Amino acid sequence: MEKDRLKRTVSSLEFFLNPNVFGDSERKRQISEHLAQGGLVVIKEALEESFAERMFACLDQFADWKLYEGYEKHFHYHHHNIYDEKLFPPDLIRCREIFGSESTKEFMQRLAGRDCMGQITFSASLYSPGDHSLPHDDFLGPPDHHRQVAFVWNLTWRWDPEWGGEFFWCKKNRFVSPSFNSLVLFRVQPHNMHFVTTVSPQAEGKRLAISGWWTGKVDSAADEPAATEYCGDHGVLELI
Repeated sequence: MEKDRLKRTVSSLEFFLNPNVFGDSERKRQISEHLAQGGLVVIKEALEESFAERMFACLDQFADWKLYEGYEKHFHYHHHNIYDEKLFPPDLIRCREIFGSESTKEFMQRLAGRDCMGQITFSASLYSPGDHSLPHDDFLGPPDHHRQVAFVWNLTWRWDPEWGGEFFWCKKNRFVSPSFNSLVLFRVQPHNMHFVTTVSPQAEGKRLAISGWWTGKVDSAADEPAATEYCGDHGVLELI
């Protein structure tokens, strides 16, 4: 029994999260309320440093990135990804297991107030010079398997803002730098438009990230706005 509990604990994303944020019940409440309002949550120094460094090394050494591009109406994108799980290196497989574990889904469901018990969508990205994505809302999925909560775990090392590649949150007209070990969270909703600005030809670093969605059944009542105020900037925690 104790062995099973320990295994479940170390397989949860919550186990790796910054205790300065998630060990504080007030901050967790603020995050939950801000997500319920349809806001953007940015957590700096989000996960254990050794875990972040290991995943950076994993992606930095990976050489089989595939180009994905599309030119749909009002939505163009051009970036490099690892979508095929058969290509996942061992550390990326382990990372997917953590983000997609039952205990992680339960934690995110409590945090975001949405059903997150469906299958996770998980991949890694490399935005090279010229790569970008135009404004979109991530809203997609059949009735019983909707994208519910989006995550972007930035693993970009020493990135210069002049190189572009910033996450832009349209609702607040805010640029979010892809700083190393920062975690971005938001509810997937039709009005939560965002995009990634074009990476400059002068970029010398690699804009790396792990991203995806926790999915589940949609409850229309879960999208009712919460009657709370904007919570502000708390150092390692930014609510936009």
